[in-house]
Amino acid sequence: MSKKDPRQERSDRDVLDNLGALISGQIRKGRDKLDELVSDSKKKRKGDEGKFMGYVKVFLDDRGVAAVTPSSKYLVERVIKAMDLERSQVIVEYGAAQGVITRRILQKMRPDAKLIAVEFNKKLYDELAATLIDPRMIAVHGDVREIDKILAQHGVREADVIISGVPFAFFSGRGRHELLSKTAHHLRPGGRFVPYQVTTHLITMLKDYFREVDTQFEVLNIPPHFVFTAIK
Repeated sequence: MSKKDPRQERSDRDVLDNLGALISGQIRKGRDKLDELVSDSKKKRKGDEGKFMGYVKVFLDDRGVAAVTPSSKYLVERVIKAMDLERSQVIVEYGAAQGVITRRILQKMRPDAKLIAVEFNKKLYDELAATLIDPRMIAVHGDVREIDKILAQHGVREADVIISGVPFAFFSGRGRHELLSKTAHHLRPGGRFVPYQVTTHLITMLKDYFREVDTQFEVLNIPPHFVFTAIK
């Protein structure tokens, strides 16, 4: 196999970074518009619509939340398919939020499997812990950047699959590499890392830590997401 020209590789990185910056810029504009809409709205909402607006409020209060809205069923199913749950006994989720994907994982995972769902935002964690009760799941209020400590506290050395809705684009370059390094370290050989992100920042970095990387794009979500499957 011929070695890739370094100039071409730099050009590819520039294209990906520019695309990621463009998407991030559009999301920021959307957030600003969403701020206006929510502040102008004075109507009380009930039921599912009330839950949706509750998520929006958390999103506006904490810009570390990855998505504008809960994940669509199309994104959920694409992520679930990438996880290969039939062969996964230990599963870790970064950024479980309200548990939209978490709930589907619990439906599809094996009876003898274990799920550690980590959420940093206190409001989202409280809702996750209160609404999803399953003996196979451990809900953790914590920072995924300390995933090594979190897993050690729960007696886990290696996971079969780790998924992430945490927005890597919000971390520094060093922060992304540190978390990717810890993630790869805590996956078994052949294990999968499945991050779903709104930008392309991870494409080149994933190749530094994983032997195989697949990229898919789910447009039926707000905002659209890239779904990466990285094999250790």
